[in-house]
This record gives sequence, C-alpha cells and structure tokens, in this order.
Amino acid sequence: MTTPSTPSDDPPLRETASRLWRFMKPHRWGLMLSVLAFVLVAATEPLIPKLLGYALGEGFNAKPATTSVIGLPGTAASAVSPASAAAPSMASINLDYSFPIWMVPIVLIGLFAIRGLFTFCGQYMLNWTISRTVMDIRTALLQVLLRADARVYTSLQPATAVTKVVNDPQHVVTLIAGSLVTILRDGLPALALMGYLFVLNWKLTLLSLITVPGLAFVVRKVNKRVRRMGTWAYDAQLRLVSVVEDVTRAWRVVRSFDAAGYETRRFGDRAREVQRSMLKTAASNAMAQPLSQLMASVGISIIVSLALYQSRVNGTGVGEFASFVAALLFMSSRLRHLSDVMQPITNALVVARGCIGLLDTPAEPDTGTRELSNVRGDIALKQVTLRYPGANRDALAALNLHIPAGKTTALVGSSGAGKSSVVNLLLGFERPDSGTILLDGVAIDELTKANLRRQFAVVSQDIVLFDTSVADNIAYGQERDDVKLEQALRAAALWDFAQSLPEGLDTMVGANGSKLSGGQRQRLAIARALYKDAPVWIFDEATSALDTESERAVQQALEQWQGRKTLIVIAHRLSTIRRADCIQVMADGQVVESGDHDELLARDGVYAGMVKVQH
Repeated sequence: MTTPSTPSDDPPLRETASRLWRFMKPHRWGLMLSVLAFVLVAATEPLIPKLLGYALGEGFNAKPATTSVIGLPGTAASAVSPASAAAPSMASINLDYSFPIWMVPIVLIGLFAIRGLFTFCGQYMLNWTISRTVMDIRTALLQVLLRADARVYTSLQPATAVTKVVNDPQHVVTLIAGSLVTILRDGLPALALMGYLFVLNWKLTLLSLITVPGLAFVVRKVNKRVRRMGTWAYDAQLRLVSVVEDVTRAWRVVRSFDAAGYETRRFGDRAREVQRSMLKTAASNAMAQPLSQLMASVGISIIVSLALYQSRVNGTGVGEFASFVAALLFMSSRLRHLSDVMQPITNALVVARGCIGLLDTPAEPDTGTRELSNVRGDIALKQVTLRYPGANRDALAALNLHIPAGKTTALVGSSGAGKSSVVNLLLGFERPDSGTILLDGVAIDELTKANLRRQFAVVSQDIVLFDTSVADNIAYGQERDDVKLEQALRAAALWDFAQSLPEGLDTMVGANGSKLSGGQRQRLAIARALYKDAPVWIFDEATSALDTESERAVQQALEQWQGRKTLIVIAHRLSTIRRADCIQVMADGQVVESGDHDELLARDGVYAGMVKVQH
C-alpha cells in the first residue's frame, strides 16, 4: 500500500494557487463584479439586528401620543366625569403610535428582495468566471498533450490524462468557487457586523477577538493533515482510474484469459485504498468545525455574560442589548461557516497540483525554421545511430540508407531489426544520437515539425480511428472533398462497403472503429493515408489484417502510384513486397542486404533464407 506523502515532499501549494490565478486573471472583471454584489449584500447585514433592536426598544414601549374622547349622544364632552375619562372604553380611544407598524413588512420584504437580487448577481458572475476559467485550463492542458514529447506517452496512462484534463479542472475550480462564495456570502457580512458591534460597544467587541489565536492554531493544524491525506487520496484515485482503463481497453484479453476474478481483486485493492484515504480525509475535514465552534463558544459565553452585567449596572435598554446580542449571534453564525472554508481550498490545491503539474510536461523539441514545398521524396540516412533510454544496445547502429524519390522501397527483417525506428526518425518522433537524415537534400532538423510531417502519410500496424463518421476519419484534419473520398475508398477496396452503410459516409464507426471488422478498420486507415496525398507514403504492416482479395486490391492501387510517390513498405509477409523497386534487409539496426526480389534470391543470403522459411 502506498503511504501518503509528507507535506515536505510536495511543491508548495502557494505556487499552485499562483498558477491557477493566471487562468482566472483574464476573467477577473467578472470576479470583481461578483465581489461588488456581495459587498452590497453585506452592507445590508447590520440593518437586521438594528431593526430588531428598534422594534424591541421602540415598538413594544411605544406610548399613545394623544387620547381623544368621543362624547356619548346627548352628552357634552365637558360633562364627562374624571372617572370615566380615566378608564374610557376601547371604542372611544384613537391611538396614534410613534412606531408605524405598517412599515415593518415593507422594510423587511424590501430588504430581503434587495439582498436576494445582489446575491443572485454575485453568484451568477462568479459562475461565469468559473466556467471560463475551467475552459481555459482544459484548453491549456490539451495543448500540452498535443505538443508533448513522444516519450511522455510511454508512461502517461490515457485514463490518467483524461482525468487530469477533463475532471480535475472542474473539480478544482468548483471547490475553490464554493469556498469563495462562502467567504463573500459569510465573510463580508461578518466584517459588517463586526463594525456594527464596534459602534454599539467597542469594549465588548474587542473581547470577542480573544479566540482568534486559538482558531488560527486549530485551522493550521487541521489544514496540515488535510493536505497530507488529500495528496494520498488523489494518488489513490488515479491508480483506481488506471485499473478501470485497463479493463475497458483490454476487455478481450481479460475474457480470453478468464481473468475477471484477478481484475476484480486488483480493483478491490485499489478501491479499498481509495476508501481508506477518503475516510481519513473526511475525518480530517470533520475535525475543523467542532473545534472551531468550541473555541467560538468560549468567547461568546464571556461576551454575553459581560453584556448582561453591563446592562444591569448601567441600565442599558432591552433594545440596545437585543441589538448587540443579535448582531453577535449573527456574526458567530457567519464565522461558523467560515471555519469550513480552508479544507475545500486545501483539497482543491492538492488536486490542482496534479493537473496543473501536467503543464510542466516537456514539449517536443521543434528547432527547425525551414519550410519545404514541392517535395520529391528523396530520403537519405547517413551514419545514423539511435539508442532508446534504458536500452542496452543501439536500435540503429551507424545506419546508411537511401530511399529514392518515386520508388517503392521495402524494409524487411526480424522484429527488433530497426524498421520501426527508421519510421520514428523520419517523422521526427525520435532524434538520432548521431548522423544525419536528409529529405530532398535538406536535413530534417532544419524543417519545422509541421512541415516535415506534412510530407508523409502513414498507415501503422497499430490502427487508430476516431469516434466519428467514416468521412471524417478519412479526411481527418483536412477539408472534406467527396470526389477525393470516393477515390481513396475505391483504392482501399472499401467503396462498396461504405455505400452499404445505413448513413453512407456519415455513419459513425464507434470508439476506435469498434463497429468495423479488423480488415475494414485497416482499409479505412489506408484510405485516410491515400486521401492525404503526401509525397511520401509509409505502410507499416498496412495489409497484415486483410484477406488475400483485399490485399491484392490494395496492392494494385498502390502500384498505380509507383513512379509518382515515394513508397516505404514495411512487411513481414514477403509476398506483399515482391514488386518493390528495392528491398532493404535489416538486422541489428543495419542494412545487411539490398536489391530487388530476384537479385536477393539469386544471392541466396539472408533474404533468400527468409523467403524459404515463409514458404
């Protein structure tokens, strides 16, 4: 079980908060309007205890201003006896109180209507800021993934990347926004009430601050544990996500090996780790409020007792006392909510440290400045050496290889001979440790990565399709041209199938082409390469999943382009490269034989031995 990391092992949360602010800063005017709205709400807060004190002090003690007696019929006013004047009937009295009762509902309703309006405006503008901040963070993270060095993807799990780009930014900003709402909704009114309390009785109000050091100590200790437990919980959550990603990605392998029980146990171990870490985090969060309330109750009890003592000694009116106590209790209620603010912020910064850390992913080096146009496709590798990190031998060892423009060149050899390494170098996914790679006589290091890759159309043995339509998969990254689509589909022996689909070329293919067969997926990938119409085509085991008839149709289509395109074909099935202009036989990162099919058979060397083995 992974133990939680200590706070000293983690980057400072202050740095993470600073980086988050950079994304929120462009939308700060929305945040400022939100703060302004909550300030206006807070300004009305002292009016409530003020109205309460006025009602208790003036309303209940109000005296009749005038008492007029209405004479009975046939009786003069002067004839009324003093006794009857001292105890008139209710029907004979007109009371004119100095406290207008009808103003009470008008003032209260109007006050809360104004507060409600400003509260709505404040929360709306805050969420406006949040939504745009989340969008900016997600966009920045995706841009990092798009530009990341190829070697990053050897350790970055797809599910982890999805969590960091999609889920984490929303979770982080939502937690911070909730805390910010609490600060604005409860913190600002608490300050307003504090000012009102100073006006009423500054001595007692100063006494209310005696619990502040204790509260600060409690919050600091709790936050330290919350940060440690939150880091553990976040890491455990990512490990659980990786298990689920493995199960969904490799479900065929799981079922083929009857490994459901094993995966269930593996998931259970990770889920229990998450459950324990979440429980510890919740326990850490739960400690804050009761401890804070205990500290606050000490101060309130002292202040209320002293207020009662002053009221008895100095003869303070009930209205003033009620107003002070009401304001004090209202402020205490606000402060109780504020005691829960730091825990969500700490949890948010822990999660943010994980996703914002993705921004530090090293970008793919792109030092080239030149742009080539009208490329012929002449490729030369001169004394190229390549060794992957952690490998104990070179993948390519002083390789010399020439691929003429407009010719079909086949690369053959056993697994690990270096064929795929050549492709990675040509596309700029790897950089040679030594040597030079030329395209039409220009070193590819001098070209921008975008310009270099525009010269190549690649069909890999690992087929990758997108969860969109047939047409969008073929015209990926380019403008849709129905004429070119048909040509590419016919050349890939897929036109008749595409026409039979329910929605034709607009039919969705599913996640990674899950609605297609293996051969259909591979032919769709071939059609995508043909549609690109690049000067150099690379087919890395492109026909390995095709039946004999489909393979022959694709080969015939490719032969039509011989002399006009530079074709690089990597194949283990030697029958697919018999008509190549040149066959380069590779072993241990070097070319050991070169020639056409008949020449190599006549030499009776490595290639001839491979042909005999396959036959």
